[in-house]
Amino acid sequence: MSVHNVLHHRPDFGTAPIEQITPHVMQLWKACRTDKEMLEEVLKHINTEEYGIGLTKFKAIRKSLGLHCTRQQGHTTESIRSVMVHLCEMYPKAGVCKTISLLFHEMDMSVSRSIVREYFTTYEPDLVRQWKAQHLQWWRFWAAGVNDIWAIDQHDKWLWFGLALHTGIEPFSGRIMWMRIWHSNRNPQLILSYYLDVVDELGYIPLVTQSDPGTENFGIANAQTMLHQWHDRSLLGTLQHRWMRTKKNVMPEITWSQLWRRFTPGFESLLDWGVEQGWYDCDNTLQW
Repeated sequence: MSVHNVLHHRPDFGTAPIEQITPHVMQLWKACRTDKEMLEEVLKHINTEEYGIGLTKFKAIRKSLGLHCTRQQGHTTESIRSVMVHLCEMYPKAGVCKTISLLFHEMDMSVSRSIVREYFTTYEPDLVRQWKAQHLQWWRFWAAGVNDIWAIDQHDKWLWFGLALHTGIEPFSGRIMWMRIWHSNRNPQLILSYYLDVVDELGYIPLVTQSDPGTENFGIANAQTMLHQWHDRSLLGTLQHRWMRTKKNVMPEITWSQLWRRFTPGFESLLDWGVEQGWYDCDNTLQW
């Protein structure tokens, strides 16, 4: 039943139990949906022959759950200052868009772009100048659609801490399929397990996987090819993995760049602090 019909035919209906719709409302709220979009989705999860919810009632329910929109929260540069100090310690190079997202998802605060921009201009003028001085570099990346490609890559800049990262990205949607950390990212069997865990969870594989040349990626390349040939015998003799040369595996490189710029500075300072205090020994493999 459409939102329009529910709005006009709900007088004889009762309101759906709050506990039944709350999980859906919370999930949709975190996905930044509008009230109308949330209501349309919620109606799919209740018995519309028995219950009805109008837009006005839905807004009241949302507010009763403590979910207030940006204007209703009415934040100012002063009201967000203490929270911003904490966020800037953890994410010292996060820009306006990233900060708005962090405030919303980590602090449950909906803050307008103009307020966050004003905060940075007032309290972080040096950081604003650094952002303006940076030169952007554009790369073009083609993907036919969702699950056309999974792009995989490793990250070695924390190896001196004994920590090695690995990720897989679905470029069309931008979804991070996995991001794992271990003391090595060069073991083909370990890297293959990351891929297989996601395939087992989702129940499907991409058309093609791609990575930089390297023996650590042989496991994924072979498994991806074997699974495709298993389901389509016409693919025998073909490779369903794409080897990308230096700096050509663009999407994972962008992910690592964002991690390095937004998250790494704050988190790395915590790792350094642990090393200085003797809590973490980079040479002790038992602590990795």
